[in-house]
Amino acid sequence: MKHRSLFVLGIVFAVTLGILVAGCTSPAMAKDDKVFKWKFQSHHTPGSLAVESAIKPFIERVDQMSGGRLKISLHYAGELVNYSEVDKALQANMIQIANTSSLFFRGAIPMGWVSAPNMPPFVTRTNDEFNELFHHRGVDKLVGEALEERGIKFLGSHSVGNTYFWSKKPINSLEDLKGFKVRFFGSMSDTMEHFGAAPVMLPHPETYMAIATGTLDGSGTAWWLYRDLKLYEVCPYFIGPAMQVPQGMELWASKKAFDALPEDLQAIVETAANAFNTDYMDAVTMQEKEMFNKSFKEWGTTYIEFSDEDVERIAKEFSLPYLDKIAAEQGPKDERVVKAIEIIKQFMRDYGYID
Repeated sequence: MKHRSLFVLGIVFAVTLGILVAGCTSPAMAKDDKVFKWKFQSHHTPGSLAVESAIKPFIERVDQMSGGRLKISLHYAGELVNYSEVDKALQANMIQIANTSSLFFRGAIPMGWVSAPNMPPFVTRTNDEFNELFHHRGVDKLVGEALEERGIKFLGSHSVGNTYFWSKKPINSLEDLKGFKVRFFGSMSDTMEHFGAAPVMLPHPETYMAIATGTLDGSGTAWWLYRDLKLYEVCPYFIGPAMQVPQGMELWASKKAFDALPEDLQAIVETAANAFNTDYMDAVTMQEKEMFNKSFKEWGTTYIEFSDEDVERIAKEFSLPYLDKIAAEQGPKDERVVKAIEIIKQFMRDYGYID
């Protein structure tokens, strides 16, 4: 009888323990097994350098690292929402992630004026300097704070390649910019206007025809669009040096969608976002070298470079006063703008770009 009692007690203990273990582990297992589905809207078109060299590898990396628990579908520019509606779509969790630019929303987000996409010319002049300023000196941190208040998870600035411009006619100096009709964006448009050009903003696919028909004299943006849109057919002059090294964009996610992920998936997304910047920067750097060394000859492109005096004139006559103007106009709306500009100016002093 005694042995039977012990046997029964053992069964009861085992069953009880099983229930307790099941009660403790089942929710966690269910959580781990859950598959999350995100939509990624690209700012670019199918087959573009951004899509092939950065976005697709990002999606594949997340899928592999998560063991298929986070599935991301790719949607191209304008497919789900217009580029100007990306912020609202992320806030509403209609889309979950996008590569975009805070300069598109600088009217509503004061920090958009001092984020990587809106940097005036010749602030950073190498890829390493870009990484130092935005990723390590704290500018990205301030941008992230501003976006989080708007329901957006900031996953960092990334390179999209160096910014140049190109023209139907030779542009040998700043004086030649007077009356120059050019497609540009953000601070680059402001730069052109300061030196007498007439900048306009057009979607990239409309640029070729505008130049071919004489509506524009040229355009400017990340160098690879000169190649991919075959703008060398209508603009045989390519003008340097690069005014932004590199041009920046950003990776944004819906805060609601990001917060819904388990911690391990959040870490995977952030790790993949860091690799996204590296993939993009490496691809544009290597392919730009090929363009200079090989493609220009094939296309009949003539490379023209501004003098050192013109470069210093742009930095000191435009870029520095531009930052001061932003601090005065946007600082009262968000004190982080002033902090960011202090960081940027100290960076430029450290590198000897300003006194």
